[in-house]
Amino acid sequence: MKDGRSPLAGGPPATAPPPDERDPLRSTSMPTEPLVDDLAPSDSPLDTQLLDIFFDRTPMGIAVFDTDLRLRRCNKTWAAFFEHYLGVPADYAVPGRHLKELIPGNADAVRHMVEIARGGQVIRQAAQRITIPGSDTYWDVVFAPLFGDGRVVGMVDIVTDATDRVRSFQRLEARIAMFSRVAAGMSVDQPLSATLSQVVNAVHQTTAALACSIVCWDEDGREPATAWADTVLGDGFAAAIEEVWKIRGMRPVRVEEYDGAVRRGFREAALADPSLAPVHPYLTEARPWQDVALLPLVVSGVVVGEVAVYLAPGQHLDDDDRGYLVALADQAAVAVRNSTLFRAAERNAALEERHRLSRELHDSVSQALFSMTLHARTAQRHLKSEGLPDDHPVAIEVEQLHGLTQAALAEMRALVFELRPGALEAEGLAAALTKQAAAITAREGLLIDVHAPDSRLGLDPAVEEHLYRIALEALHNIVKHAGATPVHVDLEYTDARLVLRVRDDGAGFNPTLDRPGHLGLTTMRERADAIGATFDLTSAPGRGCEITVAVPLTA
Repeated sequence: MKDGRSPLAGGPPATAPPPDERDPLRSTSMPTEPLVDDLAPSDSPLDTQLLDIFFDRTPMGIAVFDTDLRLRRCNKTWAAFFEHYLGVPADYAVPGRHLKELIPGNADAVRHMVEIARGGQVIRQAAQRITIPGSDTYWDVVFAPLFGDGRVVGMVDIVTDATDRVRSFQRLEARIAMFSRVAAGMSVDQPLSATLSQVVNAVHQTTAALACSIVCWDEDGREPATAWADTVLGDGFAAAIEEVWKIRGMRPVRVEEYDGAVRRGFREAALADPSLAPVHPYLTEARPWQDVALLPLVVSGVVVGEVAVYLAPGQHLDDDDRGYLVALADQAAVAVRNSTLFRAAERNAALEERHRLSRELHDSVSQALFSMTLHARTAQRHLKSEGLPDDHPVAIEVEQLHGLTQAALAEMRALVFELRPGALEAEGLAAALTKQAAAITAREGLLIDVHAPDSRLGLDPAVEEHLYRIALEALHNIVKHAGATPVHVDLEYTDARLVLRVRDDGAGFNPTLDRPGHLGLTTMRERADAIGATFDLTSAPGRGCEITVAVPLTA
């Protein structure tokens, strides 16, 4: 698989549908291309000629019935409607057949019109529904009486196929309603998963597509791709797509890769691509889809995901379908951007809150503790100048007070540093770990050996923050539980990944046992997941412990 390409877009080239597929007509009343017929000269009266031409060549279906609703005569267009919708031969509409036989199961639908025509009146009805096996059709109908000797002797049925028009309007209404629901969900701070699931369902419910899936990722490519898929694609299909993108690696995808056209024979090409192995179990012949259309999710010119629309062999998308799918993809892209901004806002809010707390603790509690240490030292000097011996109870209490305030001040400075590690912000991860190790060594007497590159690593601040917190949690656990010396902290940096390793030779433990109330390891794993890193722990009783965090670095 080539770098910088969508794995799905790397399939067979997209092809445009043949001309006869672009504008399929449900009605056979008019040819899609000009059709020229010969017309023999006639000596009949002009009115007769006009009537013959109108009856035989009009795009409307015309049928004449007697008062018992038995067919007397029909034109080619009326008979062709039955051929088109029922798949019957041309002689289906033969004189003598009853209307109930021709359109079985629709007596109630036409009874009102028949009664009015029998009563000598004309009735017109737009979009009259006639049910046929497996579908509903719609017709613009005129039912009119035919008179003889002043009484109704028959009826004429004049129909125009309105099925395309009605279904197009219904589809448009459904799409507008669905689009409005998706947009409304975004306006109430709906989770990204809910919005993209709505988009998947919208494609399935309001287009002729067999299924849909969406995969998206952060604009910076740090987070792993996340996918949503139609249930008809099979359980685990979304996870398989995510695995494909994990194998591929989060490299930029170009907008130019997507043209919205259908990629014919995609399933066979995908089965031949080893990089798509995770989705191969879902590409069996039992799956009805064969072709795929791909549309990008684009935010400020950057591709942040793609919509895959799964189609039956030979199925096409017309311009209306493409326009609708592009609009849904744009809506999904906005949802991805909103989610990214929301997470960034949350991170910034948390960071600002830590900074505020660090300032307040530094300006209030730290200063008060510092003043207490000065007062305690001053009290010690006064007691000494008054000749009070060091073993006097008062001198001992003041000495203990001085020691407590110094320890409290050291703890407070460590807490302030943890809330806002200035060295991390100003000098980077390696410098912050080195200074924190020195502070722990000074406070706890634990020797910590830090091996890291001399120069500052070009890491994202969020990655630095999480790695720093993981290392700090590991060191605190060693201080509390391990009884180790020395401790080794290693940072190994390559073009492909950054590895943080913290190891000790202390008491160790059994990592397979549940440890209720101990959240340190869980927190470290969660932080590793947050930056797309792997987290490995090796330990055993009496064998020390080693924690390894490996962060893949994007090119």
